[in-house]
Amino acid sequence: MTIIQRHVLLEILKVFLLCLGITVLMMTVGGGVMEGMKRGLPPQVIASMLPYFVPEMLRYTLPGCILFAVCTVFGRMAATNEVTALKSAGINPMEVVWPVLIMTYFLSFFTFWVYDACAAWSRPNMHRIVAQSLDDTAYSLLRTQKSFSMGGFSVNVKAVEGRTLVQPYIHVQASESEPEITLTAQQARLQTDPETGILQIICRDGRVEMVGEGSFDFPDEFVHNIDQLGSVDVDEDHAAPAMLPLKKIPRQIRRERELLASALEHRENIQDYEPSEMHAHVERNIQRHEARVLRLQAERQRRLSNGFGCLCFAMVGIPVAMWWRSSDNLSTFFICFLPILAIYYPLLMVGENMARAGGYGPFPVWIADGVMLLFGIALFRRLNQH
Repeated sequence: MTIIQRHVLLEILKVFLLCLGITVLMMTVGGGVMEGMKRGLPPQVIASMLPYFVPEMLRYTLPGCILFAVCTVFGRMAATNEVTALKSAGINPMEVVWPVLIMTYFLSFFTFWVYDACAAWSRPNMHRIVAQSLDDTAYSLLRTQKSFSMGGFSVNVKAVEGRTLVQPYIHVQASESEPEITLTAQQARLQTDPETGILQIICRDGRVEMVGEGSFDFPDEFVHNIDQLGSVDVDEDHAAPAMLPLKKIPRQIRRERELLASALEHRENIQDYEPSEMHAHVERNIQRHEARVLRLQAERQRRLSNGFGCLCFAMVGIPVAMWWRSSDNLSTFFICFLPILAIYYPLLMVGENMARAGGYGPFPVWIADGVMLLFGIALFRRLNQH
């Protein structure tokens, strides 16, 4: 690698890392705090979640930051006639371009890895923190709003004195194992089991009404567990594919295919014997399993195509920056980014929807990358001609 190639690559890295550090810091602190406040999380819970926001922000900022870096460096080189000087010395400008493209190629795989880090590390830990802090979250909202609602569980109180709820009215929707419950008491406390994430309601002097099963009064202590709010561990069998590490997706695909085969067999067996409601229920199960299989199959390609946005953005940003010949890096960046915003991201969403709908396999997720790469190749060819 020549001196000029190392110089350009080093300049790209300096601008990229500086932009990445500032952007991730702003988005992690600002976005994380805003998201936590919107959910009503107490400050100590928000603070403990901030480190896990970093990979989440990285996957969004890496392509944009590499675009800003190439626009800044190559735009300045073109504006100060450094590219012209290279041509005058008999050096093809592509000689300083290809090391940058190789760097963005490997950066694309790093971005792909970041997506898996989010699924394997960030999201499970954020889920665990929220699950273990349900009582703190509920108290935070009850002190300010006198009400809290989440996942079929709601509580309204007259006042909160320390950790004691004064005259709470608690409603729990029916679950697979328990009926709908309404609970009133003179006092109550909320407590989360740190091992399981199950929320406990510890009440005194109140009344429990269970729909379809009667009611009873309790003068002393009564404990009710709320387990439908989730647990510390992510339920992998029902989680969205984006929540799953790649190594666990094949098992989920096999599981869904087995459930789908069982549902199809069940549909054949009930053709002439069951009421229409049963047919509708089975059809919904079939559609749900089919949809999840398609989403699981497309997930690896979706993450990989999103990661290769780094290479695609560089392929477009470098020739446009050379043509624009402006040392104003922000204007060059927006000249590149606005078409990307108008073309790349809509095509990305269309491709993901096509992959999830089936019929074309998982490969439609590459439509946006393909269009950007072809556009970049056309720009480079035109640049070489001139």
